[in-house]
Amino acid sequence: MHRNEEIDQLTGLPNLYSFRKEAQKLMDSRKNREREFVIIYFDIQNFKSYNARYGFEAGDRFLQNIAKHISKIFPELMVARFSDDHFVVLAYYDSIESRIDDLGRRVKSYNPDAGVDLRAGIYEIDPDDMDISIACDRARIACNSIKKNYDSIFRYYDKELGIQLELAHYIIHNIGDAVLHGYIQVYYQPVVRVITGRVCGFEALARWVDPVHGFLMPGVFIPILEDAHLIYKLDSYIIRQVCQDIKELMDMGLKPHPVSVNLSRTDFHQKDMYRVVNDAVGMFNIPKNLIHVEVTESALDDNQDVLKGTIDKFRRGGYQVWMDDFGSGYSSLNLLKDYEFDVLKFDMKFLQNFGSNPKETAIWENVINMAEEIGIQTLAEGVETIEAWDFLKRVGCEKAQGYFFGRPMTKEECLDYLDECKEITRQSVAEKDEEALDHNKKIIELKKEDDDPAEEERIGSIDDELFMAESPVYLTLAARGFVSLLEYNSYSQFQKHSFFIVANLSQNKLLRLHLSSKRKILDKAYYSDESYQNMIDEIVQNTVIQDEQENVADFFGKDRLILAYHSGITSDEIEFHRIVDKKMAPRWTHTIYQVMEDKGDLIGYFLSFDIDEYKRSKDLVRQMAERDSLTGLYNRHTAVPLIRNRLYRHQHGQSALIMADIDDFRRINDSYGHFAGDEVLRRISARLDDIFGRDGIVCHLDQDEFLIFVENIDEDNLKSRIDTLCENIFEVNYHNDKISFTISAGFVIHPDQGRGYHDLFRKADMALGDAKKKGKGMGLQFNEQ
Repeated sequence: MHRNEEIDQLTGLPNLYSFRKEAQKLMDSRKNREREFVIIYFDIQNFKSYNARYGFEAGDRFLQNIAKHISKIFPELMVARFSDDHFVVLAYYDSIESRIDDLGRRVKSYNPDAGVDLRAGIYEIDPDDMDISIACDRARIACNSIKKNYDSIFRYYDKELGIQLELAHYIIHNIGDAVLHGYIQVYYQPVVRVITGRVCGFEALARWVDPVHGFLMPGVFIPILEDAHLIYKLDSYIIRQVCQDIKELMDMGLKPHPVSVNLSRTDFHQKDMYRVVNDAVGMFNIPKNLIHVEVTESALDDNQDVLKGTIDKFRRGGYQVWMDDFGSGYSSLNLLKDYEFDVLKFDMKFLQNFGSNPKETAIWENVINMAEEIGIQTLAEGVETIEAWDFLKRVGCEKAQGYFFGRPMTKEECLDYLDECKEITRQSVAEKDEEALDHNKKIIELKKEDDDPAEEERIGSIDDELFMAESPVYLTLAARGFVSLLEYNSYSQFQKHSFFIVANLSQNKLLRLHLSSKRKILDKAYYSDESYQNMIDEIVQNTVIQDEQENVADFFGKDRLILAYHSGITSDEIEFHRIVDKKMAPRWTHTIYQVMEDKGDLIGYFLSFDIDEYKRSKDLVRQMAERDSLTGLYNRHTAVPLIRNRLYRHQHGQSALIMADIDDFRRINDSYGHFAGDEVLRRISARLDDIFGRDGIVCHLDQDEFLIFVENIDEDNLKSRIDTLCENIFEVNYHNDKISFTISAGFVIHPDQGRGYHDLFRKADMALGDAKKKGKGMGLQFNEQ
């Protein structure tokens, strides 16, 4: 090799090849040396940003200057430039830390405003070390380990890093076997709609359960696979496994939720990821809308042509594409201009001070409004508290995920999560109940019915309450309901107000029955081995209100329960109205069941309990939270998210947003008093609800202002209703006074005149302002002019 091929042309230092050759010679000749050698690996932090800010010529001058400083501070052995902003030194150990600190100060002082910094990794060469390349690798690992550490600019290679290096080598060389043997497992974390808290999808996450190293978290193996450009093996496997899991759910007769899968920046350079995803979807014959693709924001600044082409191909092919980690980089807004996304996903760690920092709240509220106006949904991850959830409701975020809603879980755990039930122990039901019987010999065992059944054979005796107290299945079912029902003060009270039925569904026989002594189902005795289905038919016909009988009969039906069990549904619940007394209003009842197999037969356990007080208190709390206490209309907190959601879901036809207020409302308060003003607000609220409430959302915004959203409108009909509102003079009799007033309104048509809520609200408000300027009692449509 010629001499000029061993020299870095920019700095004049030896290059990688030259350093390894000459440093190896020094290592080989170091026998009987008195002074210790070290390898130092230097990395200039944020140098890429320096080039982008000041230009490549300034960047070259910066590197030349740094090269001179390194050569001056470490003159004794060798200094080289390996690549870009990476330099390596072979030096004596003398004063090594102070010399690195000195270099770090010089790097910062070159341009204090540039934000560049120095990191260094140090490897002390042992007498047994024979390979300079391994020594350089260890110094580089030490340097990389503190890239995000601001406490120190250098680190020594130590035992801990050695273990990490060994693990990295293990991961790199075993990823293929891990995929092949199923050590990589897919975990699913639920995604919910913010406004309802209901699950609307899942994110697929990788977990590595290794026979040698145990449970490996993604933060351990994913960066290693990315650096080694092997992450495509992991991501391709996850995509196939997700599609297979979705197919299995569909084959079970279940309706699967969409799943988002993460793609790494290096995936796009190693594989045609559109083909990988599309082939997996086609292989398992699942709908494309069940797979969403997540791309991190940091991946989008690398080879944009390849990425943009692939992202466009995904969207044309029928897949949603999400931008993950939105807001973590510096080019987010440019990326929204250059790329087409369906969802922006941001981490709640960027909103740590949402409760105390008005600027932070304003920034994210406007980001969410902006996304909405350009047709992109928003999703917040890392939600861990109810305060965070409430904040997302206020700012209009559409989706969320985090430990508050559910941790990452296996496919089987997801089914339990969605069914809101926990798996009951697999020990034989018969064995468990026999154990319960052994605990209390006073329990009368059931006998088959003879020609003349004795009274002690009657099901529903006091002894069955003792059986219930010991039955593990009853206790499991009771616990689920008892926790949530605030009106029960004790377990004993709960037991007395509940019904417990055990039936052999396969043979259509009653096994055990406890009828509430407080609120009986029927004044009738039932016996062992009687028909379960006949009893259910009698109960439904005589105690369930007419409108709900068909649904309740289907829920309890023996044949449906058996079919559901064989389809994988072993537990379910229902709420319905039950007639307790013909002189009383029907009461809410909740029933939950569990079906289990015992010696070839299917045994059904049913627990029913009264929840009327709970439902009424819950409805009252919900109404108090959703409704304005003065007018009974929706308040702003409830109405705005509802309107946003309707706008997002609105696919066909036209809708309208209307702003209305009472003309000269201050005069009414001043002339007649605030109580009179409150009465005016109540009366006009009722009128607004009468005109628009049947097909819209009516909200009392503040004082005399109202917001109305109407869907699927006919423009002529809408204008007629607004004219009815604005052209009339309303009168309210308050004590001896007759209060007259008019209403003004402004409205905007969606989607013709705007799409996002923020834009529509602004335009409706402008139209209302124009109406007020032109006179009282007018309704005007927004006009761009």
